[in-house]
Amino acid sequence: MIKKLWNWFIEIIKETLNLSWTLVGLVIATLTLTGSAQQITGLATLITLAIWLLTIGFRK
Repeated sequence: MIKKLWNWFIEIIKETLNLSWTLVGLVIATLTLTGSAQQITGLATLITLAIWLLTIGFRK
């Protein structure tokens, strides 16, 4: 159980590093926008990242 969880954690790190430039762009967009556009972009970034990481098993 611990080994499986550890392997999943390592996969999360790898996937996040693979998406690093996309995430940098989305964070910059979030920081440069104002008002509701900033909130929507930030929320969309977090939701997309969460879905991407939770579906690692489906893509393998």
